[in-house]
Amino acid sequence: MKFVLFVFLIFCFGCETKKDNTARETKTEIKRFIIGDVNNDKIQDTAFVRVISHNNLDQVAIEFSKIIPPLSFESLGVYIQKVNDLNGDNRNEIIIFSRTHEGWWNEISIWSFYNQKWEKIAKTKAFISEDKDFKNRIIKENGNYFLIGDDMWNEDEKGAFLKTKVKI
Repeated sequence: MKFVLFVFLIFCFGCETKKDNTARETKTEIKRFIIGDVNNDKIQDTAFVRVISHNNLDQVAIEFSKIIPPLSFESLGVYIQKVNDLNGDNRNEIIIFSRTHEGWWNEISIWSFYNQKWEKIAKTKAFISEDKDFKNRIIKENGNYFLIGDDMWNEDEKGAFLKTKVKI
């Protein structure tokens, strides 16, 4: 019996518990975008995009220069542009290009700031690979604005993605 107890004690105290001392890398990147006058106070507003990368998960926080509530979501990166007033509220809107985990596929969304809160007024997906792909995503037809995206499931005869139009 003493031998079994001795072996048990050696087993318990002789085993080393391994701890995962691998450092989890956290990176923070901040970019600044001039977004025009979104709160209609006649002063240019600025968006500060903070991308916090931790364990292969990126959290995006968009904070603003004035008393404008922040936006936050998961993304691999964000690009913001101001756009003219699309919904007739006398304030310019912003367009956000948010990169997903699906290669170069992005969600494109139009946001309007009204009554002290943000409202997403349109969204679509697009395949964006170069800076030129950020341009001409909003068109006006017959007095209506449309957000132009790409249909990730359908291609034309040349292999290009078919376009989608989302009414704003």
